[in-house]
Amino acid sequence: MNKIIAHVLAFSLMLGFMLLHSSNAAELVESEIYQPAPNKHQPATQLRLLALNPAQRHLSDLLFPAQSMHLGLPSTQELSALTQQQTEHKALKIGIDRQVPALPAVKDWVWQPVLGGQAAQFIISSEAAASLRALVELEQDLPTGVELRVFAPEQADEVYGAYQANDFKPLDTSVKQLQLWTPSISGSQLGLEVFAPEGINLDQIQLSVPQISHIDYDFKTARFKLADEAILKFSSCDVSMACAPSTWQSTAQAVARYIFTNSAGSSFLCTGTLLADKDTGTQIPYFITAAHCIDDPTLAASMDFYWFHQETSCGSGNAPWVRTTGGADLLASRSELDSSLVRLRSSPPAGALLSGWSLNTLSTNAPVVGIHHGSGNPKQFSQGSFVSYANVSNSTNGFMVTKDPNGSFTQVAWTQGVTAQGSSGSGLWTMINGSPYLKGTLVGGSSSCSTPNSPDEYTRLERFHPYVTTWLEATGGKVSSFVNPNQALTALVDGVIMARYLAGKRGAELTAHVSTASVNYTQLETKLDLLKPSLDLDGDGLLEANKDGILMIRYLAGLRASALIGQFDFSNSKRKTATEIQQYIEMVLF
Repeated sequence: MNKIIAHVLAFSLMLGFMLLHSSNAAELVESEIYQPAPNKHQPATQLRLLALNPAQRHLSDLLFPAQSMHLGLPSTQELSALTQQQTEHKALKIGIDRQVPALPAVKDWVWQPVLGGQAAQFIISSEAAASLRALVELEQDLPTGVELRVFAPEQADEVYGAYQANDFKPLDTSVKQLQLWTPSISGSQLGLEVFAPEGINLDQIQLSVPQISHIDYDFKTARFKLADEAILKFSSCDVSMACAPSTWQSTAQAVARYIFTNSAGSSFLCTGTLLADKDTGTQIPYFITAAHCIDDPTLAASMDFYWFHQETSCGSGNAPWVRTTGGADLLASRSELDSSLVRLRSSPPAGALLSGWSLNTLSTNAPVVGIHHGSGNPKQFSQGSFVSYANVSNSTNGFMVTKDPNGSFTQVAWTQGVTAQGSSGSGLWTMINGSPYLKGTLVGGSSSCSTPNSPDEYTRLERFHPYVTTWLEATGGKVSSFVNPNQALTALVDGVIMARYLAGKRGAELTAHVSTASVNYTQLETKLDLLKPSLDLDGDGLLEANKDGILMIRYLAGLRASALIGQFDFSNSKRKTATEIQQYIEMVLF
């Protein structure tokens, strides 16, 4: 059962009711060291064709070489897109779109017998790429048992999957295809392996790769391979995290660099931070970053994370990392506050930190620290002081800043270090009683090696907090009603409202004949809009009033076992049994 989506739904249901309550300005939440549940990680996946013994594999490679498509070297014009970096917002563009000619039909790939069925591979290459990721599309669901794996032909141990029908979603509402951005694969070649169990008609596997993202940035060298190196203006004045005071080393374990890819095929680097919540009995991997990096579910779904990427000692030049894939679920995003909260779909590595946070206002000249991946480099450290609160508004070339003591943003000036492209979304901390607390995330700014004292702008967590109290303040209590926060959810009010929303009803139609309470429909629809991506109760990739809505109504009405799921077809669902769906909803409500 997909517990991640379950928690997303659970906390989304509570969201709007806490927006009406002001935050406790003195609230502090403490950091926690993340400890994955025992046996949570699955064994490493393996290609079906590599499961052959060496002699069989060698003969197989000679007789059945994998088909391939070579795209050649990107043009200067294509690479020029990497030079179009924003100067104030600090996301770093590292990858460009490359359109892929039509692949041969999957049934025409070179198929080989393997245990339990047959498998075929196809390799796409883009000359000189540091890494690649592909957009895989399905014209129809994969047949039951069919699996897709993604691998790096140049890195034998880099294999991801197996992906099945339920892993593909309609990422773009303008197209009918089901889609999946693969993890980024090291090197200039990306391999696809399809496994079909015995008895599967290969004509039913209608898979295509319309585009790839050619990533020019080499994570090992922290440099572009082909693009103009002038893009990276962050080397002469950076401060390695390994050289920072020991006081901040633990805090740095909450920080991760991540890559994401948009619908146009462009890939970017930003930074974010794991956050603790108030419930010390759970460790849910909430991750806060900038909305100008991640502001919709498709971008969140494409996130790959790089943890612990910092020098092993000051000046060593040795900076390993731990990578996790699988993306994230977007929980809340506010463009006017440039803030987004996501929940990771895969567990962070053991030893990561869930950062503590504070809703206190900063005092004049309060010391502050930033920890980030400027220019995608190993983790960096910046130290300075609070300047003032401010308002930030978008402009043609970035954004404009106006100082305002009641503004929703924080302006800081550095005395050590700066930020750069790739730092976007990274955290700002201050010390309170000897402990570090997160205060916000990086919007951008004008600090640079040439102007190190120019200010940078961060968000104010206390302004974003009312929109994420559902998650960060969760303590395991029951979910409140949509129309009366003093009552629990009921089938005939809240269940009906959700079902009507999924059926396209809006405004007064949502509550007609089920509630006489005074309702602000703008606020109600905002709550439901945030909830919508998480209302797929059975996990079939569809949001259906006559299925997901009815399942919720039945549960809230006390129906269980066969009475809960009767008369529904769950053949394409992740959660197929009454027990799975009941447990899913109970995780929502308790």
